[in-house]
Amino acid sequence: MDKPITKKTKNALFTKGLRNKTIFAGAISLLFVSVFSFTRPSSTDGKTYNVTREGLIISQVIEDEFAEYLPVRGVVEPEKTIFIDAIDGGRVEEVYVQEGVIIEANTPILKLSNTNLQLNVLAREAEVSEQINNMRNTRLALEQNQLSLKRDVIELDFEVLRLEKRLARSDILLKKGLVSVQNHETTQDELAFQLRYRETVKESQQKEALLQDQQLKQLANSIKTLESNLAISRSSLDKLIIRAPSSGQLTFLDAEVGESKKDGQRLGQVDLIAQYKVTSQIDEFYVNRVNKGQQAEFEINGENYQLTVMKVYPGINNGTFKVDFNFPSIAAAKQLRLGQTLQLKFNLSASESKVQITNGGFMQATAGSWIFVVDASGEFAIKRQVRLGRRNPQSIEIISGLSEGERVITSSYASFVDAQRLQLSPKF
Repeated sequence: MDKPITKKTKNALFTKGLRNKTIFAGAISLLFVSVFSFTRPSSTDGKTYNVTREGLIISQVIEDEFAEYLPVRGVVEPEKTIFIDAIDGGRVEEVYVQEGVIIEANTPILKLSNTNLQLNVLAREAEVSEQINNMRNTRLALEQNQLSLKRDVIELDFEVLRLEKRLARSDILLKKGLVSVQNHETTQDELAFQLRYRETVKESQQKEALLQDQQLKQLANSIKTLESNLAISRSSLDKLIIRAPSSGQLTFLDAEVGESKKDGQRLGQVDLIAQYKVTSQIDEFYVNRVNKGQQAEFEINGENYQLTVMKVYPGINNGTFKVDFNFPSIAAAKQLRLGQTLQLKFNLSASESKVQITNGGFMQATAGSWIFVVDASGEFAIKRQVRLGRRNPQSIEIISGLSEGERVITSSYASFVDAQRLQLSPKF
């Protein structure tokens, strides 16, 4: 017999169905949360990320030759440059050669004209010539005075000789009583006077000759100095023709016909191209690690060539300092041109066998303190603390934490930097 459905029974059925639906929805929500939490990191430690192998760079730890080096850009320059300046300014009258040509030493490059300089040189020539003539006249007067003193001594010698003969005759006549004693004594006194006077004149002549000799030497030196100054004045006119100071390439010339140049103004430069050097600008971070004698190398036409640091400039400009490398290879120099850029591998340390890994983007996130190591199965990677040492653009030295043969992720960690474990898919 059918039992009628009461209102209470209907409500009970409705409540039961609603409860079943709620349980089902909760189960679905729990399943969704579980899946979501598996694919997204939680707020606790030990996060795991699902990471696809595509886009990852996985490198093997190896032991190989390692050297710390720095890639730098070098510019080929002449080993020595000689600048050409206008010693005395003037107007450019003529330009004999153009920049870029190879010239020999003393080759005329350009001609200047300077009217004021020419007039000044002429006036100085006249002044110097006048002084030289005055000195020569003084010298002639001194020489004539010496000759006069010599003539006086000769006359005194003659007078003494005459009196000596006269006194000898007077002695004979006095013994015979043919001459008076007074006349005899007079002759004796006169001879004695002439002898003393001659000695005085000779002494004066010696002192005068010594003084005149010194004066003549001083005059000769003064004349030589004035003549040298006159030659310098004349050479100023010769310097109006600007000549090559040395053999080389005229790489710069700033002069046009009719243009006026000031005293000391830069006109050009000659590069000595018999020998090259390579100049580089290196970051100031390495200023304490760059020294004279260190090696660098570059490649050209499939051949490697060595360079050596020959000068480290002390100044730092815009965060870099300048280094010059010598260029010993003549064969390589023939293949280069002035101003050419070279990519150099500048060795900061000697090459030695080290355990190392490939340099990569992971360093930006880890600073070399940890790395993801791939398990031998290739299914996952675990974060591991490591200690890294020196590095170059290709490799990083391993001090501790990794062994040869292990595999590590060396690409960027930007998308999973806070993970402890990476689940790799597909299997590596």
